[in-house]
Amino acid sequence: MEVLEYIRYEIEGMHRAVNNSLQGLTPELFNAATPGMANSINATYVHFLHSEDNMIQKVIQGKPTVWESGGWSGKTGLPKPPGIGEDWSEYKHKQVAIQPIAEYQAAVWAATEAFVAGLKPEELDRKVKFAGGERSVADVLHLAIAQALGHAGEIAALKGVLGAKGLPI
Repeated sequence: MEVLEYIRYEIEGMHRAVNNSLQGLTPELFNAATPGMANSINATYVHFLHSEDNMIQKVIQGKPTVWESGGWSGKTGLPKPPGIGEDWSEYKHKQVAIQPIAEYQAAVWAATEAFVAGLKPEELDRKVKFAGGERSVADVLHLAIAQALGHAGEIAALKGVLGAKGLPI
């Protein structure tokens, strides 16, 4: 399998895994206060979507994020997505509508898929500024996939803790 074909395959698989973890997600589960120090599903979901958006659009391509260019703060009612190292506690009791976040997901995924469809092999080694250093485009793509898969598992586990079926299997 050629490397770009593999990257496309991994991103498609990541998106399928995320969708699997979201199956059966009700507004009550989406906005439920989670036990202990666990982040809420709504915060986790918005965070990892925005992370993919940021890594693909801003870090790799140097473009505004879909969040910024699409005016998603106004559409979702969220001033900004929860970021790394920030206090997410405000999301613990925040009621967030699922539909606008699902629409943001569709926009982010369409932008990611468009980027990957036009990706050239020589771009994979290009260095970009990321997290206070430099990483290759291939490495940032790997991080985007790994992070989304980790958070998808987190959402599935939170659903289980909250009394719902975590994954459809």
